[in-house]
Amino acid sequence: MTGREWRIAAVGIGAVAVTVCTCAVLIGTVVAEDVRGESAAPVAVQTTAAAAAQSAAVSREGPDEVYIAVESESSMEAETSMETAVSVEAEPSVSAAVLAAAEPLVVEENPKLYTYDHMEQDIKRLEERYPGQVKSDSLCETADGRQLYHMLIGDEGASKHILITASIHAREYMTTQLVMKQTAAFLADLESGQESLEDMAVHVVPMINPDGVSISQFGMDGIQKEETKQTVKEIMRLDGSDGSESYFRRWKANARGIDLNRNFDALWEQYAGSGHPSSDHYKGTAPGSELEAAGLIKLTNSYPFVRTISYHTQGSVIYWYFGQTGDLKSETERLGKAVSAVTGYPMDANYEKLDPAGYKDWAISKLGIPSLTIEVGRETSPVPTAQFDEIWERNRSVWHVVLQDAVQ
Repeated sequence: MTGREWRIAAVGIGAVAVTVCTCAVLIGTVVAEDVRGESAAPVAVQTTAAAAAQSAAVSREGPDEVYIAVESESSMEAETSMETAVSVEAEPSVSAAVLAAAEPLVVEENPKLYTYDHMEQDIKRLEERYPGQVKSDSLCETADGRQLYHMLIGDEGASKHILITASIHAREYMTTQLVMKQTAAFLADLESGQESLEDMAVHVVPMINPDGVSISQFGMDGIQKEETKQTVKEIMRLDGSDGSESYFRRWKANARGIDLNRNFDALWEQYAGSGHPSSDHYKGTAPGSELEAAGLIKLTNSYPFVRTISYHTQGSVIYWYFGQTGDLKSETERLGKAVSAVTGYPMDANYEKLDPAGYKDWAISKLGIPSLTIEVGRETSPVPTAQFDEIWERNRSVWHVVLQDAVQ
């Protein structure tokens, strides 16, 4: 028997190259077409999805195509000696899994700038790579037309839920890259059996402020809607800014000029901040007035969360205290110590020096959930890219210790 190359069009996926052995059996009716575009007689191709996955030699080809080299039956050899292109409807779930395994996540390649589009692409690939383990949805659509993505890992009906969030402040976008890399690593460990989720689920909101992140990364070019551009121009006027590169790079708010981490019901009334929409420190007209904050509030109220982790930059410190007492204080302090032990970040309890009305403050004071704010990086925000490797090494075990703490 001799080998023959078949071009097989898969429905709704990208392309991979797969080598399949003769014993494989995927039954499909195919229509043959030679490479010159001339019609040929229908040909039966047999291979198994399992064998395809096992003997896959993966490489990108054209869109929506899978190239498979198949050992041909002698009856096939008799039909034609020409190279033949064969179209067949492949099983989408199998093909998607092969494709997802073939392509690395953007976050796995440690890009110098990790964007909203990168995150969106990686979320989709994670769902393909780990079908049934992770699913995503959107908590809302933002003012500038982006999705506030939320991922759920594990059993939605579990009795204990953990929440990990990042990039509530625009210029702190390195935290999205960190949390997405943590997500990918955790899913790989789940699949290999190095981690487990027994009656527990993990929720991830990797970019709470996608509009603001895009403004911080790309300035006015990061804005999609003309209406939003006019809003930002008015904010610039109120701030007395000419729209310099440094002004946008340091942008902290969402696209409407509200600091999302000052938009929660935790001493919100006492916080003064800016008196107008601004690039930072404006708390909004009421707690939860912003779509992003309201979406996070609704999510938190929808599940039995027992721990929350909010990633910020910078300072390499852990904030854990917001005036709580009793068991809530001792549990939160224990959680902080566990995270401090693996990150090397010190704990800071002097909350009165900090601006209130943040998500962690609200989760502790209103819902009684042991919660931490973890500040990563040093010097300034945005944190220099050169620090990411160190940040990753310090934080790669955080999910593990948070899960362990939650079962105590």
